Amino acid sequence: MDNLFSIELNEFHEMNSRTFGVYSHTVTPPSYFHCPAGSRLYCRLFYVVAGETIFDKGLPTEVTATAGTIVFLPEDVDYVSEWIPGVEGLYINFTFMPNDFYLTLPNCICIAAYDGDGSYLELFSKALQIWNGGAIGYKLDALSYLYKILHKLFIDSTTAQMKSSYRNIYKGILYIENNYLDEIDVGYAASLCHLSESRFRIYFKEYKNMSPITYRNFLRIKKAKELLESGEYNVTEASASVNIPDLCYFYRLFQKFYHVAPGTVMPD
Repeated sequence: MDNLFSIELNEFHEMNSRTFGVYSHTVTPPSYFHCPAGSRLYCRLFYVVAGETIFDKGLPTEVTATAGTIVFLPEDVDYVSEWIPGVEGLYINFTFMPNDFYLTLPNCICIAAYDGDGSYLELFSKALQIWNGGAIGYKLDALSYLYKILHKLFIDSTTAQMKSSYRNIYKGILYIENNYLDEIDVGYAASLCHLSESRFRIYFKEYKNMSPITYRNFLRIKKAKELLESGEYNVTEASASVNIPDLCYFYRLFQKFYHVAPGTVMPD
């Protein structure tokens, strides 16, 4: 049959077997490992399943990882790791090239997350099972789990940053950002923060320099701009997609936030 759809899995790199994969090892402490610069031309998400390890002990870059800790190891980094005596070590290591995923990641060894409820371990373990199983399409399947892990890391780190930046109203901001296409309830957002609605509005204005409803509208128009830039939506379709069916109102909001008419937005 002509024009039959097919997918061929090309190697991500010539050294793909060493730049993308999921691996697990047990370690009998005390154990020392030196990773010289140039020996690991990929980055790693290093999940400590059991035991405790220290990276760069005694240096300003020292990082201690106990069981349930995910450590990010950037590509081409020189470090020494030491597994602490007492408990046999076990880790799962997800290796990948950040350039393959259009990611900007730290350039130093750091704690990516602490797995308080085991949800990260479930993702790492499933990815390892898929990788070791080697079934048809296993690389794509493992890759999907890498995306799930990265997505969860992004959500958790973003939430932590919001909690630090917006302190007493971060839960309300998250509620609005996750539901901006719906008719949000400012009173409910305030209740999530254990605040009165009036106090929530005061704090929100202080942090975001706009009201909660104005912020919701901004998020809608920001999404509409993205849709217009895709070239797949016209102005009417973009307006309806972000739940602003009134075109006149949509135009006013677009002008307010971007100082141009929505019809002038060209596809990227």
